[in-house]
Amino acid sequence: MHVKAAAIAAIAAVALIASGVSANAQVTEPRETIAYDGAKQIVDTCMTMARAKHWPIAIWVLDITGQPVYFASLGASEVGVTTARFKAETALRTGNPSEARAQSLTTPVGQLTTAKIGLFPVAGGIPLKKGDQVIGAVGAGGGRPENGQSVDQICAQAGIDAVFKKER
Repeated sequence: MHVKAAAIAAIAAVALIASGVSANAQVTEPRETIAYDGAKQIVDTCMTMARAKHWPIAIWVLDITGQPVYFASLGASEVGVTTARFKAETALRTGNPSEARAQSLTTPVGQLTTAKIGLFPVAGGIPLKKGDQVIGAVGAGGGRPENGQSVDQICAQAGIDAVFKKER
């Protein structure tokens, strides 16, 4: 009986090896994402700028799965809070600044796809990248343009620069 069990075990081992499956097979890969401390620094920098300039602002930092890592609001309306999240989601999903999607609105197909998949083509959403890899996104909303520039975009970029320019 022991010989039969040993033979079955040997056949199973050969079959496993032949199939290319191994106990050490990599079935996942690590993905970097924005950490809490980095997200907090981005938001704190934007909030400091907004206070100094008397801008109403809401800012979200999302991880690579679209979950909030950090959020703050300073005098922003409910619409500002909501649009800030939409901008961050758009930047995360496309890997580009949210306003880049505005170019697609010049065609009916671009208008339809932007609407159907819920993209928000307004300045203020910026993907966070490490090299070519998206690791999260920032979205700011609630500010009013000044001198033809989006204060949402300016504030979000200042936060990102405070964290990621240090790493270079």
